Amino acid sequence: MSAPALAQVQAQAPATEESATGLDSIVVTARRRDEAPISVPVSVTVLGAAQLKALAVDSLQDLRAVTPGITVGEVSGGVGGTVALRGVGTTAGSNPTFEQTVAVNVDGIQLSRGGAVRIGQIDMEKIEVLRGPQALFFGKNSPAGVISITTADPTSTLDAEVRGGYEFNARERQLEAMISGPLTSTLGARLVVYGADMDGWRTNIADSAATAANAIRSGSVTGSTNRGPQQKFFFTRATLKWRPTEAFDARLKLSYADNKGIGYNQAGGFQRIYCPNGAPQLAPQATALNGGAANPALAAALSVDNCRADATYANGNINPAFLVGSPEGFTDPDGAGDYSQQLYSLEMNYRPSDRVTLTSVTGWAKNKDFRADTYAVAPSDAVAANDFTGNTGYTQFTQEARLATDLSGPVNFLVGAFYEDSDLQTYTRNVLAGAPLFLHDIDGKTRSVFGQAIWDITGKLELAGGLRWSKETKDFAVTRDGAPQPVSPASADFKNTSPEVTLTWRPTTRLTLYGAYKQGFKSGGFAAATNTGAAFTTPLNALYLPESAEGVEGGVKALLFDGALRVNTAAYDYDYTNLQVNSLDNSSGVPVIRVNNAGAATVKGVESDFTWRPAGAPGLTIRGAANYNDANYTDFLATCYIGQTIAEGCNLLINPTTGRYTGQQLAGQRMVNAPKWTGSLGAAYTGQSGFKGIEWGMNVDGLYKSQYNPHPELHPGALQDGVVFLNAGVRVFRSDHRWELALVGRNLTEKYRVDVASNVPQTGISTRTGSALTGGLADLSGNVNRGREIMLQLTVRPF
Repeated sequence: MSAPALAQVQAQAPATEESATGLDSIVVTARRRDEAPISVPVSVTVLGAAQLKALAVDSLQDLRAVTPGITVGEVSGGVGGTVALRGVGTTAGSNPTFEQTVAVNVDGIQLSRGGAVRIGQIDMEKIEVLRGPQALFFGKNSPAGVISITTADPTSTLDAEVRGGYEFNARERQLEAMISGPLTSTLGARLVVYGADMDGWRTNIADSAATAANAIRSGSVTGSTNRGPQQKFFFTRATLKWRPTEAFDARLKLSYADNKGIGYNQAGGFQRIYCPNGAPQLAPQATALNGGAANPALAAALSVDNCRADATYANGNINPAFLVGSPEGFTDPDGAGDYSQQLYSLEMNYRPSDRVTLTSVTGWAKNKDFRADTYAVAPSDAVAANDFTGNTGYTQFTQEARLATDLSGPVNFLVGAFYEDSDLQTYTRNVLAGAPLFLHDIDGKTRSVFGQAIWDITGKLELAGGLRWSKETKDFAVTRDGAPQPVSPASADFKNTSPEVTLTWRPTTRLTLYGAYKQGFKSGGFAAATNTGAAFTTPLNALYLPESAEGVEGGVKALLFDGALRVNTAAYDYDYTNLQVNSLDNSSGVPVIRVNNAGAATVKGVESDFTWRPAGAPGLTIRGAANYNDANYTDFLATCYIGQTIAEGCNLLINPTTGRYTGQQLAGQRMVNAPKWTGSLGAAYTGQSGFKGIEWGMNVDGLYKSQYNPHPELHPGALQDGVVFLNAGVRVFRSDHRWELALVGRNLTEKYRVDVASNVPQTGISTRTGSALTGGLADLSGNVNRGREIMLQLTVRPF
């Protein structure tokens, strides 16, 4: 029996076994073939539509409850969000040129930028979380894994749904409507529209400093927003699916998303989370407000922030005086965070015979971001150097073609080719009149070919091998107010060959064991680090190197107790070289984005998850996941954090002018945002109520994350303690699903942790960095997770 045929048999066999216990039968496409989760030799968590609803997974953040070792966060500046798997991910800053280490694939279109965290989460049909390098089938920017989202297709009969929700703590209103069905016997259509309006879950206490501070110095506090984030989100997707014959089908998806809000920091995106002196260091702000003379009383009056990660912050608006004559023409002190994304995809499949399938996937994506923000992280905005506007435009065209066989012999194969053409234009500029505009332009082209052969050795033993060859070219240019600036290099080529070999043994249809050798890589590129200053007198070198991964993993997948229990376990060991690290550097007092390559890191561990539906308890599902992850730098010559002394490890790279050290060696330290332990344990139940035709369901999940550090230079003040988050929900619905009323709770114990940390501008004493003098530590700011959510949802399906 051929390998694809065996996979299809196994995809069907568990369906019968699982149906007895209510588990979904879901197709996995990790190897660009339709396979059953039990048989695919990849560490993957897959959730179908029914599971997404039962587990209340409405966003990528919710995957933490069911996926071992995943971290999802959100940041500003056109990046949109960060995703990490097994402790490897994109460290956040606000550099829109920086690409993700965990790719997000939406309907076959690879999106390597964080904006994908926002799109693709509405009307989902299936989510696959693939852990470990996935270069063979998903190409660049997947050395840590891939989140593959498949959105819902048109239904065979007329269907419609309207869902409204209200989240009480953030005062968030949501409304979603969907209609789907056949237009003709061969053409189906689906349309979904979603809107949300949020006041915000954070409370801004900046104005509590106004009376005292303004009495000392008039105009010190010029206003603030009272809550954050204040956002309006709109999304729509139209889908057409055409199948004129059994041999051909086509699917077109057109998506548009738009998010409008106030400035990221005015909304509390970054708040002070650590103050080494016990209170915010606002003497520099007070001195600037007081005409250059120190004013301790004013500094004390401004120090209302509690320097803790919680639901309060103390960030004032942009000083209106700084916006007079702003080169952008921007005048709103509240700032702005406006983002839009378009994503179009066309997939075509042609089957000239039952043994061969030709697939074409064409994609086009466009992101537009505008932001106006202050990095003061204080009730006052005294230093104009902290205030910026920025624009990012990104356009991407992709084309992939694949040929897959399902031959009757023992050998089958899949071959393909991929092309990408992208253009990125971005700038960040000071808000003051006359501020220069440094426009960064990066054009990219990627070409790759890939293939895999699968040899069915014995009917139960399978050997698969393949590789992907890629060549990427990026061209870099910078202009200052339209005048070209010297850069070197102005172009770079990145070539990579990533092989993969997997040996799989399936002794029964309920048991799979596999071992794999894999390589993966992430693109190099150019950092858009310049936001102010004079014209370049020497060429700018903004190049950073590609990141690569190499290692092995093995796993066991089993269906036990007559299919009632599904268990997946995997062990892995990978070496990463030139690991890319993105950070926000405020050491000069002006926020600057830095991109560095860590020398090397090792990531090894064990992960396991299970789903159990006891035969004696119909409607009950118990689930859990755990990940032990040992992720350490083996060589990373990093910059020192502000105020780090020689005794604290800042003892490398001496500056001959100042006589102070500037570097630290982080070899042996845990990687950024890499907890050693993560885990979850939960249950869901659906059953009959005491009323005819009415059912009810509930779910509860506990999520654990051990200690970790989110600061790029591993500042000890940013260290986050281990934490347990609690999510739960209850719903009542009609048996024919015509209506449903649900109450959904997340982070019910209201725990707060930070997933991004950086130095607060104008704090700390940078001249003590790399010396023997103590007392120079800066305050830290961070992005804090959302607090308690209590959402009431009503869903109506009229037919």
